[in-house]
Formats: sequence, structure tokens, C-alpha cells
Amino acid sequence: MKFPPTQPYPCALCSGRKRNIIDMVSNVRISMWTDSYYPYISGVTRSVATTKESLELMGHDVTVFCPSYPGTTHEDKIYRFQSIKAPTKPDYYIAFPANPKHLIALSEISPEIIHIHSPFNLGKMGLRMGKLLKIPVVFTYHTMYTLYSHYLPVIGPMASELIEAGSFMTAKQANAVIAPSTAIRDYLIEHKVKTKIFVIPTGIDVNRFRQGDPGYIRNTFNVPSGVPVLLSCGRLGPEKNPETLIKAFALIQRHIDCYLVMVGDGPLHETLVELANKLNVSHRIIFTGKTPPDIMPHMYASSDVFLFASVTETQGLVIVEAKSAGVPCVAVGALGVRDMVEHDVDGYLCENAPEAIAEKTLALLEDQELLTTMKSNALANASKFSLETTCSRLVDCYMETAQHL
Repeated sequence: MKFPPTQPYPCALCSGRKRNIIDMVSNVRISMWTDSYYPYISGVTRSVATTKESLELMGHDVTVFCPSYPGTTHEDKIYRFQSIKAPTKPDYYIAFPANPKHLIALSEISPEIIHIHSPFNLGKMGLRMGKLLKIPVVFTYHTMYTLYSHYLPVIGPMASELIEAGSFMTAKQANAVIAPSTAIRDYLIEHKVKTKIFVIPTGIDVNRFRQGDPGYIRNTFNVPSGVPVLLSCGRLGPEKNPETLIKAFALIQRHIDCYLVMVGDGPLHETLVELANKLNVSHRIIFTGKTPPDIMPHMYASSDVFLFASVTETQGLVIVEAKSAGVPCVAVGALGVRDMVEHDVDGYLCENAPEAIAEKTLALLEDQELLTTMKSNALANASKFSLETTCSRLVDCYMETAQHL
């Protein structure tokens, strides 16, 4: 695919013939490039999908360029590249950014902003397309990619350095970078990224998580009435630190009879089952496996306290989802999680230790008045992360970036 050397479709946001400011704000053509998308489920795929939907409701035109997956069919404004299964992570697919039809479609779409969501194959292609078409490229630096090198067991440490260098290079080449938390912003600045950084958390549909069934867990898993329910959501992998949660739960169980519901699946599943047996708490831990997104509002609504032990999260969107349902969180205070929980207001931040998690959880379970107050605060504070709020800030980022190109 060869484009003319001149800009074939002038960017209305950054050309001399700028559109009326009202039109710019209400109808921006945005092309998103991501190396993972539905049906694969992750924080990034949720972020891209919900942001796309919200921007469209605001009147913007959004297209997504992403990998293909088994069973996917044609969807309007979704362009999928041929992909293969990743050798070390079977449910993840790697796209080959080589489809002339899609690249022709991009020129016909005439985007005014390219928004890339990874520093890998399709993210790099999106960056190249932006440079080629002379339009602004915004890069959301979703996570500290080096923290996931354990999924490359043979060349993990070596790959970690290459991944980190590549992600920083992408950030330096983009016209703007979005950091989902202050922790990521500081991390990029420490590594000499001079590109302007906007701190914009990923928004969620707050109202969706306020419609759950408060009796769902008790009815589905036969949990006795009056017994507190603790909830954890996330991949059962090393980066999520689930072993610490089970050890903390064993300490909690010594003081209060309660249940721990662990939503998700992953490579540590069998290890965690064995640990639960070893600590004599397997009769009070429910492993749900992968759970459809439409069930999650019910999971949150029917729990009392949300537990979060991951030390790799740049945000921890599940914390905001829980808060939207009025569920306070006890979380290890690492990285972006510090932006998600207001300590002593709608939850607790603690050290990465079973004893610390157990102590703060017991403080809530043993004080009903405190638990009720924090539930109310969680419900109110979740609005700061609504899609309406975060997507408005995202459009402001697009406008400012285009005007300075």
C-alpha cells in the first residue's frame, strides 16, 4: 500500500481550514488501534470498547483496527487483521498488520485523530499511519508492560527490556500520551519521555453497576444469609497476587465466618485450590471461573467488601466498578490503585502483606456503622470515573494535541 507523499485527507482539526469549534467538539473522526479487543477480555479491551461506545454517544465517529479471533464476524466500523495464537498465552492472539483493504479503508475514513492503545504490532502500525497521513497520534500507555514478561518464560527477562524500550520509543514518537494514573505519568517522566502527558483514567458506565441483584451470590452459590461475602475479580495469574488474598482470607476466617468469591481464571488456579486446602479454608472459597461481563454487576451488588492485591495495576478498573455498586475496597496500595481508593474514605490502602489486608478487612466487617458509611462514600466517589467525565477530558486532549501539531 503506497500513499501519495502529500496529505490526501486534510485533518480538519489541525489544518488551516479548521472546522467550527462546535463541530470539532461534537463530531471528531477517531481511528483506534489496539492489539487486543473483544471477544478477548482484559482491562484494555474493556477500556477501548467502553470508550468507543461513549464517544459515539457523544456524536463522534470511531473505528477500531484490531486482531481477529476465532468465531468473530463482520461488525460495522471494526477492522480485524489476521492473527495467530500466542505461544505462551493461548487465549491471546497476535495480529499481523498487513491487510491492504484495511489500509485503503483508513484513507477513505479520513480520521482526524489516531488513538493507539499498545506499543506492539497494531499500535506501531497506527503510529506509522498517523505519520503518513500527517494527523495527530495519541497513545494510551495502559500498563507497565515489563511487569507481564513472566508470560514469556524462556526469554522473559530479555524480552522485558526490549518491551520497555519499545514502549518508551512509542511514547516519545506519539504527539501526546495518556496516562491512566499519576503512577504511570511519573514512570514515563522518570524514563525521559518528553511528550506531553495527560492523566485521564479509563471511565466506566457507572449506572450499569448500580443495577445488580443483591441476592445473586447467595442464591447462586448457596451462601447462608447473614454471612459476609468478600469479592475478588481478576486473572488468576502471578501479576494479580492472588495467593496473598487467600492467605489474608485465612487470617480473616479465624475471627469472622465469611466467604471469599474469586471471579476469574488463569494459570494459578490449581495452585490456589491447593493453597486453600492447605490453609483449611477451601469450604469458604468459591472459584467462579470466567464470568460474563453482564453478570459482574450482580457479583458486586451481592458482596460486602472488595479485595484487591495486584501490585501491577496502572488503574484497577474493577475497584471503580465495585465502588459504583457501593462496595468499599481493601487494596494493596501499589501504582495506580492509589488513585482509585480514597484511603479511610471509601476503602483502605495497605501494605502487600496478608496481615495488613486481613486487618483492614476485619475493621470493616466488625464495625457495621463504618461499613455503611464507606459504602455510601464509595457510591458517591465512583462518579468521578464516569464515562461522561473521562471521555469529555479525552476529547479535550484530542483538541489540544491537534491544535499544537
